[in-house]
Amino acid sequence: MLQSNRTEYTSISPRLQTILQQVVDDVVERLGCVGALATTLENDKGLYLRASSFNAPPQVAPPPYFWAQGGMNPTTSQAIAYLDDHKHRKNLSVTAVNEVHSHAHPYSITDSLYDLFRPMGDEKVVDQIQADLHIAQIVVVPFIVHHDVVGTLIALTATAFAAQEIDFLVAFGHQAASAVQSHYHLTAMEALERVIFKLQARMTDEVEVLQTVVDAVVHDLGYQGAMVATLEEGNALPVRAYALEGSSALLGQWEKMAGKSLMGPDAVVFLDDDRYKDNLSVRAVKGLNGRPQNYLTSNNLYDLLRPIAPKTVADLAQTALGIKQVIAVPFFIEDEIVGNLFVASRRSRFLPWEISLLTSFGQQAAAGVRNARLYREAAEQRRIAEQFGRMAFSATASVHTLGNHISAVRTYLHLLSGLAGYSTSQQQEILHNNANMLDRLRRASEMLARLHEPWRELSDEPVSVNDCVVAALNAVFPQLMESSHTNNLAAEMGAHIHILLSPNLPPVFTAAEMLTEAFRVVLKNARDAVRETGKVGDLWITSALAADGRMCITIKDNGVGIPKENLPHIFDMGWTTKEDQGMGFGLFWTKDYIHGLGGQIEAETVWGEGSTFHLSLPFAAGH
Repeated sequence: MLQSNRTEYTSISPRLQTILQQVVDDVVERLGCVGALATTLENDKGLYLRASSFNAPPQVAPPPYFWAQGGMNPTTSQAIAYLDDHKHRKNLSVTAVNEVHSHAHPYSITDSLYDLFRPMGDEKVVDQIQADLHIAQIVVVPFIVHHDVVGTLIALTATAFAAQEIDFLVAFGHQAASAVQSHYHLTAMEALERVIFKLQARMTDEVEVLQTVVDAVVHDLGYQGAMVATLEEGNALPVRAYALEGSSALLGQWEKMAGKSLMGPDAVVFLDDDRYKDNLSVRAVKGLNGRPQNYLTSNNLYDLLRPIAPKTVADLAQTALGIKQVIAVPFFIEDEIVGNLFVASRRSRFLPWEISLLTSFGQQAAAGVRNARLYREAAEQRRIAEQFGRMAFSATASVHTLGNHISAVRTYLHLLSGLAGYSTSQQQEILHNNANMLDRLRRASEMLARLHEPWRELSDEPVSVNDCVVAALNAVFPQLMESSHTNNLAAEMGAHIHILLSPNLPPVFTAAEMLTEAFRVVLKNARDAVRETGKVGDLWITSALAADGRMCITIKDNGVGIPKENLPHIFDMGWTTKEDQGMGFGLFWTKDYIHGLGGQIEAETVWGEGSTFHLSLPFAAGH
């Protein structure tokens, strides 16, 4: 469309594409419009065409005719118009977005198609297109969520809209706005979910941990750039990892102009050196009254780079990349500063939910750094495994909660994409859940805010093995907790449960939630193996005190079993036979956790007949 040297931004999810296409199709069909278009507003301030629908006269064949004759090409990845480009200030979509809060009504109207095409198209050609398509009015409705514009809906009509039709169009805009905003929140939560799992696999390599975080911020969340500095000996803050959208050759040119490398020894700032007191990183870490800031923003890239890079070089980089604001987010564990996450955005400000999300990413970096250092320093395998188990349990619990919210929002977006196919009462029922979905997103956002302490240790105490077995059984088979059981209970659960737990067993010194989770992982695998047979099977759970004084817990099933060639790999990280259903994390974590307690876990199996897991645990000292 427009010739521009801006970095391309092309990616939206198929689910969002489907919803926006459904919206424009509905506008054309229900309101009898000549055409309808939907755009999304991205971080580079560009309005990108995402969906279009036309109902043109037979002699005209839009949209190719519509765009080509108008001087634009929607098959490219460039935006229709940019909000901050002076040449586009009179474009109808741009004015509708820039002036949305000053209008008495949430839309803009014109009777000239050229207002939508300016300044790209030739006015005479566009006027002829308008005549050919019998377009009398163009309406632009910004998508607004919490006072922020996330896109636009454009309607082309053959006759002027009545007030009722305008209200209907605005309602379509609200539907699309919720879908766009939900998409961004969902994308962000999925990115954080992926980072958490990646950190579990890379927890021994500090550099990989930090690179994983900045890559996700740039490539998954769509920011222009990100970097991480860690607090090192001598109160130094060297850059440890960075990511930049677009060509890395530009960074090389700027480093050459500055005479310093971004990750070189000359590009380090120091907290206790007065020369760096105005640096954004130093100000964020030193904070106010000796306490670090939660975050610190600036509209000048130079504030982040001063005095390492000359202001002229920083200003040149900021202009070339279209950066409007940078943020420094200190990350720490308890009162100990670990480092800073820096993010550069093409938007004029960071929204509260973005700051909450970036804080969570920063804290994942802190957790990864601390864990990598603990791993290197730990002298005993038991301490390593126990610490890993605690960290992984906390992260897994958070990801499980995130997953529930993500699943609910995914389902709702799927319903929205097919809204036109439902009856009026069904549509009202679906849309009635919009507030519930927004509440889920709010709760997910609050959960992200609480992730600032994702690795808080759970306290150890004497724990009953039998109580944890029962709790795990109730988690895997919730039917067991029902007050009134039926004769079909086994059929409902998929198995007959045989429980033989020895009384008066000595306790284990650990956290009850973690031991319960270990048993739950094994029991869930056993349940799934039984269900794969297609018949109601059997599960046997026993606990006993062995002759050597250790406690033995046995979980046996008569499910499908494990192929002989797979048995050596079942405790490996990432190994799973459940395609698209598992991360291959459960048994890997369970083994490390049990070993961390000084115990053992082993499995034996016969393919087609079932499997048995043997767990042995030492009891708490003094019992």
